[in-house]
Amino acid sequence: MSGAAMPGAVPDAAATSSLPHRPTSRPRSPDDGDVAAAAAQRERIFSEAARRRSMRVPKEGMMISITSVMDVYQHVRMLVGMFTNVWGWSLQTVTCFLQADGGLLRVHTGVGQENFVMQAFYLQGQDLVKDSPRAKNSRGCKQQKAPHLDKVKDVTLKHPTRYFADIKLLLKMRWLLRLHSAGCELDYKVCSLKNLFLGLQYVVLQQSAEVEADSIFDTKVAQSAGAFINLESVVDDLVDQLQRALGTAYKPFQEFVATCDPAQSMHVSKMDSTITPPAIQSNDQLAVIVDTIFLTCFLRKPCKEQCSKLRELYADLAMFGISLPDVPPLRAAQHLRTWAKALSKPTRADREKGLGKEQEKLAQLDAVLLAAAVELRMPEVMAPPEEWAKDVMNTRSSGNASSLTEDIDFGSTGRVPGSAGPSASRVVNEQKPQLTRSLFEAALMCIHHHATFPEGIRERLYSLLNEEWGLTAENAQSLAVAATQNIDGNKLPASTLLSMDHREKTRLREYAVNTWKDTSHLIVPSLIAVPSQEGKPPKFTQSAPPAPRLPFASAFTSSDMTRSLPDFRGFTAKSHGREPFKVPQITGPLTMDPDLRKLRTTGFFWKMPPLKGGP
Repeated sequence: MSGAAMPGAVPDAAATSSLPHRPTSRPRSPDDGDVAAAAAQRERIFSEAARRRSMRVPKEGMMISITSVMDVYQHVRMLVGMFTNVWGWSLQTVTCFLQADGGLLRVHTGVGQENFVMQAFYLQGQDLVKDSPRAKNSRGCKQQKAPHLDKVKDVTLKHPTRYFADIKLLLKMRWLLRLHSAGCELDYKVCSLKNLFLGLQYVVLQQSAEVEADSIFDTKVAQSAGAFINLESVVDDLVDQLQRALGTAYKPFQEFVATCDPAQSMHVSKMDSTITPPAIQSNDQLAVIVDTIFLTCFLRKPCKEQCSKLRELYADLAMFGISLPDVPPLRAAQHLRTWAKALSKPTRADREKGLGKEQEKLAQLDAVLLAAAVELRMPEVMAPPEEWAKDVMNTRSSGNASSLTEDIDFGSTGRVPGSAGPSASRVVNEQKPQLTRSLFEAALMCIHHHATFPEGIRERLYSLLNEEWGLTAENAQSLAVAATQNIDGNKLPASTLLSMDHREKTRLREYAVNTWKDTSHLIVPSLIAVPSQEGKPPKFTQSAPPAPRLPFASAFTSSDMTRSLPDFRGFTAKSHGREPFKVPQITGPLTMDPDLRKLRTTGFFWKMPPLKGGP
């Protein structure tokens, strides 16, 4: 590769000799660029059009459309194959063999004996760790290991944290941006990770995957598919497949990826014109998608777990100097409220505006942003003083006597402040913050729809509103009903749905009789089989089973073969409601008459009588 490279490991010359020229990028400083241009760029990234584009169903093109967890893993396999083929054009060393990776780190978090083993390149550009001191033996001397046995390097975090498992996942997800830049520089039309990012966001926001169904009364989601995706498993699977597929070329490829910029990518393709210069595009929009995926994955964790507080995670990220997840703004959860309004007594304009798969995905994104804003107590979700309810029931109890506003004279008792009276008399009620009315209704609708929004998001919203936010008795009752009642799916009993089905079929029959129009295709049963027939071919693709051969019937294996043959055993063969076969007196091909249900001849080969006449 010609030209200066970005900071990082130097790639092998043989591996990158045929790669295009990469422009030199200099370190950015706060004084570079125009503030107005940066604000305009950020406005484009978080615009409404950009949000809608990121929520669309990934289209099928070079890669498959990703709508479920299995599609994600299939896309990863295809992506690894693309990387292997494109990298093999410049480096013909793709032999598969077992190799040892020496770039492993054992990271000690400083919390007990907890440690994590991870690849060293995930920590590129991060100042998080320091070398761990070697353990001492019984004599007080440091233990030494042979160089060939020291496969994993021990390091310790500079600051102890309980959230390193989540920090590690964030670093892995952001490393995928660097891999995306490397893939775009190889061939952006086949090695780009954009479709993978969009598919991961599509899957992680949903509670269950959608399945095909032709009945309006049946559910159209699969409860077992799409409810959970392990992001760390997806990233590890991608890296492991790359290592096994590239073989000896994996190390030069890893060094090449280390020189790429995760903030921007150069789009090069062998299918483009050679006279057209490659385009440099920013990865800011993809970075927002990656951060949204990570935030959604974290908020879907059960809120009762030990390490599940978003405020503590953000504090640890700031302590390590890692940039916080940059997600789209909430904007009063307008898409969630529009979608909910379209489902509950809407007008025609509300249905046209709020229904659709794209609007549902936007509502799921608003639910994640709402849960994050409620937990972080952002000012945009807090109710103004004029909206405060006076009859708040769940006030916070505090045993800190320093929060008392009145001055107490303890001179006569001789006791220090904070110890006067029993503990119950020192409990103080503090006023909790309250949520705005519109956002509380949006959170209530999110908790109500159990099959649309992820279970972890709904449980977190319910727990936060009950424990950390002020609620009236009416609001608390509505919240409890929403947590236990699912308004997704069938809203009528089975008997009512069955009677509606029969009534509609009767109406279609009468319509066919009165108008002489065929409605049989609307009356036939649905193609969705019973659970016992799941995975088997449809019935209409199978031929009817042959009837069993009758005793003393024709020697053929199937009794229906005797229908077009002379009746040699008329006392045993059955006619099945038609006349016995008779040999016709006129030669010609035999055809079945649909009206008479008997074989007849057309007379095409009838011998004509001799012509008479002449001179």
